[in-house]
Amino acid sequence: MADAERDPLPRSFWWFLTAGAVSWLGDGLIVVGFPLLAAGLHASPVGIAAVVVGERLAPMLLALPLGALADRWNTRRTAVGTNLTQAALFAGSAALVAGGHLGLAGLIAVAFAANVLGTLFTCTTGALLPDVVRPAHFQRATTWLRASNALIAFVVGPGLGGLVYATGHALPLLLDAGSFVAAAVVLAALRLPDRPARPAAARRRFLDEAMDGIRISFSAGPMRLMMVFFALMTLAQAGSVAAIVVLGRHVVGLSSTGFGWALAAGNIAAVAVMLSVGRIVKLRASTAVIAAIVAGAVGELLLGLAHSGPQISVGLAMDGSAVLVIGVLFATTRLRIVPREQLGRMTGGFQSVLYGAGAAGTMLGGVLADISGRLPYLVCAGVYLLMAVTMGRWMRGLDAVTAVSVPAQAAPEEAAAGKALPEQALPEQAAPEQALPQKALPEEPRKWIAESDDSAIHS
Repeated sequence: MADAERDPLPRSFWWFLTAGAVSWLGDGLIVVGFPLLAAGLHASPVGIAAVVVGERLAPMLLALPLGALADRWNTRRTAVGTNLTQAALFAGSAALVAGGHLGLAGLIAVAFAANVLGTLFTCTTGALLPDVVRPAHFQRATTWLRASNALIAFVVGPGLGGLVYATGHALPLLLDAGSFVAAAVVLAALRLPDRPARPAAARRRFLDEAMDGIRISFSAGPMRLMMVFFALMTLAQAGSVAAIVVLGRHVVGLSSTGFGWALAAGNIAAVAVMLSVGRIVKLRASTAVIAAIVAGAVGELLLGLAHSGPQISVGLAMDGSAVLVIGVLFATTRLRIVPREQLGRMTGGFQSVLYGAGAAGTMLGGVLADISGRLPYLVCAGVYLLMAVTMGRWMRGLDAVTAVSVPAQAAPEEAAAGKALPEQALPEQAAPEQALPQKALPEEPRKWIAESDDSAIHS
């Protein structure tokens, strides 16, 4: 692992990151662009909320089939085609807005379609990453991708979005279209390192392949553990995010400018902390996860007890960095144990569950905020601490995964047959006879690791 830290990431990865960054900037413009466009149509608060719901419904409802398509189709061509389709969608929408022909129903449809394409792109690029970097670089690559996404899509992009919308109502859509064209060009020109070809999987019923996303995400051992842990964390945090305006403007009494600066400072600080994740994850995976969730709980407590903008910034930084650090650790672990040919379905499974948890948490946060603007944060802190206490020892199951060096790709004939790794690569506690029976999926994600961790969890 030390050699991997000194070994620079390949040039192809930086071009891959550039394509993502350009696309995320356009997405960030639209984060505020869609609600502002809805408000410009004199929509009621319910109409504006319908636009936002339309955006979030797409991954929640369609991530599973889109993940299956990502595994069926050529990843790079699908990513490029998705970007070009998004560019056409936003360019056409910009023309309709400029001509005054896009109403609220049309805007909701555009928001939904854009996020269908965005979900397909996420599943596809998740499956493409192992073609860009070696397994030794998964952690560093994932850190850069998530940090860049958080900073550009949720800090820089939305900040620019309001300014751009003030210049021209159709301009955010037009700039987003341009960002997708630029991202498509970069991905099309990307020179990928030589990697073994993906094994050809036998085609099955599409519905069965789509449901693989759930079966992979909840398969025994570390996958199920990560899914349940992150779903609970998302459920709790979504409630606090939903109430942040109530806390900042009504409870603490910040001005619009002061509230904006508090949010920006907190998000930027969270990204800065995340870029030091290399030091954090030198700890055992279980220790790093529990340390992060406890830090998140402290951040939520600071938010719940905040009386000033700086307190809100510090609380947001601690909670945001906890989510980002755990996200990097879990994403890296999933890349190591899920075969390349199943990464699209796995991403779709996680997207579907997490967006569902986020929707439920948002509604719960609204109910709690109606009682008290501080209550969502105190409840979230309590949930985080309860997770740390009750799930702490189960997290030791991740240590066996992260301690094992997993080859980038089995030989094609072995991968096609769904064979496990050689016996000498097994952790000491995982005897060959412990392997799970071959069922549920045609090729289950690294069953020998799943079984070794499952036994550690229940020991």
